[in-house]
Amino acid sequence: MEPHSSYQINDAPFNLHLGRMVKEYIEKETSYTKTKVAEKMGLTRTCFSSRLSCPHYGNIHDLIKISLFLKKDFISPSLDIVRNEGLTTKRMYSEREYNELQINLALTEKKLYEKDRELNLTHELLEKYRMVGGQ
Repeated sequence: MEPHSSYQINDAPFNLHLGRMVKEYIEKETSYTKTKVAEKMGLTRTCFSSRLSCPHYGNIHDLIKISLFLKKDFISPSLDIVRNEGLTTKRMYSEREYNELQINLALTEKKLYEKDRELNLTHELLEKYRMVGGQ
């Protein structure tokens, strides 16, 4: 997902477009087609497309139903805004993205530790050469 996810757009209330969030999740994270999801939700393709283009997606019951079906929490981003007193987060991550970031962070920390160690060894060698050359 890009740094500024397209479901967080300025023309949606609180910069949160739930319909687009559901649409992107279906397209990127599932093997379902939108037509198949609409069918499972008991909706026509047109009705489902209308929900996906709407910032609020449907009502709370619709969000619960799609969250349960897709096994994805689409409600917490809204609750985060309430908890943050109307402030939206700049970026939302899927669990997979979060785990990948944690792995990348651990690898970067390991590389940094190794480079720091190399630098310390280099400084120690330079000091030894200075001591030998200065005598």
